Amino acid sequence: MASTSGSSITGVVSKALLSDRVYALIRSSLIGHELTPGSRLVESEIARQLSVSQAPVREALRRLAHEGLVLQLPRRGSFVAEVSTEEARDAYEVRAALELLAVRGALENLDDAVLTDLDQHVETMVATAAKDDLAAFIDADVHFHQAIWTASGNLMLPRVWLMVEASMRNLTLVSNRLYFENLTEIARTHYPLVSGLRARDPAVAVQFHDHVLEVWSLLYADARTAPQPS
Repeated sequence: MASTSGSSITGVVSKALLSDRVYALIRSSLIGHELTPGSRLVESEIARQLSVSQAPVREALRRLAHEGLVLQLPRRGSFVAEVSTEEARDAYEVRAALELLAVRGALENLDDAVLTDLDQHVETMVATAAKDDLAAFIDADVHFHQAIWTASGNLMLPRVWLMVEASMRNLTLVSNRLYFENLTEIARTHYPLVSGLRARDPAVAVQFHDHVLEVWSLLYADARTAPQPS
């Protein structure tokens, strides 16, 4: 394992829901790739950086280990997890299967507020695409799909999302940049998805499923040899 990355986790932690705030700050640093994969996460250092005790940091690292963002080794400590291509493939396989369930549930729970939220996420994708801001584009795309899972009404899906999101982000940010050569075009692929939802068309669930599998094949460096999710 690598030594500490030298990067720091910063932010203001309110007294209310302290452990949740510490968790959110550390998680944000991890999925934002502010910490080097393989670097050690020292509880005392993080506690000092956030001006909190070690207890909420310890609890946060346990939660993040459960999500796969942190690797905890007995007698060695906690480290920033390194996500392999195989793990990312597994995450997309789970996502593709559950995207069907999420969209079918969302079709029964959609309201104007959810559709407006989705429209805004797509417009954010278009705006960040115009600036060629890949990180912000990916963030908007993640929020778009996460909103669908949340709207499904299935309380387990948002929890599962947290576990697959990290692997997807990691592969996306280090993947073949050729896929992202035209971000505006990719953003526009979300318009028919929203249209299908607005029309309450049951077939849109399959569109979402196929969209996920297409993203997987394009993100993989060599789509011809990529082990395909089923």
